[in-house]
Amino acid sequence: MDADEMQGWLNCWEKDTAPWHIHHVHEAIEKYHEILAASPTAKNKIFIPLCGKTVDIKYLADRGNEVVGLEASEIAVRDFFTEQNIEYTSEDVPAVKGKLYRSSDKMIKIYCCDLFLFSAEVESGFSGIWDRGSLIAMSQADQKRYIGLIKTLTYPGIGYLLEMPDRDPNIGPPFSVPLDVLETGFGPGCRVVQLSEVVKNPPEFLSMPGVKGNHVYRISFQ
Repeated sequence: MDADEMQGWLNCWEKDTAPWHIHHVHEAIEKYHEILAASPTAKNKIFIPLCGKTVDIKYLADRGNEVVGLEASEIAVRDFFTEQNIEYTSEDVPAVKGKLYRSSDKMIKIYCCDLFLFSAEVESGFSGIWDRGSLIAMSQADQKRYIGLIKTLTYPGIGYLLEMPDRDPNIGPPFSVPLDVLETGFGPGCRVVQLSEVVKNPPEFLSMPGVKGNHVYRISFQ
């Protein structure tokens, strides 16, 4: 993500204009969170890239999951802990040229950094990935790079949920990514299946040009 694009997202948080943020737990997490919690080789460790201040983090942590978020905006990260009344500490992480915010009970960690500085060397062993606003925030130029990064965190059996709008792929953000592009990008053994249509969408989302709806997909790997 280039500097101008990154600054645009940061400006949204600075101006307190984040129309994609929802104040309730996402319906997909309520329905399918068990998909994220268990895999053949990992248990109860969930990654949420570009997490903002989503309340999904606390919901998942309250159910015994270690939740690892990543967000570029320090305002969003601090707001999350403050609004959810969670005590936290912070420390510098040179590997990502950013900071790590950690809840006092160690169940929640949020890296505050550029997403593309994150890697499996920084954090790995995830049982699931909840990708609500990460891939769809990427321009087409960055989507392949993003998929390449996420591939380093996946393995056969990992739980992966993705929210994506029904929209012309050339219009965005949020961008729609054709399913064949996803399957090709992730490589052989990848399968994308639609699980449900999202009912509780932010009003601002439905008013965006070309938006026909929003769906949740499961991405699986063999």
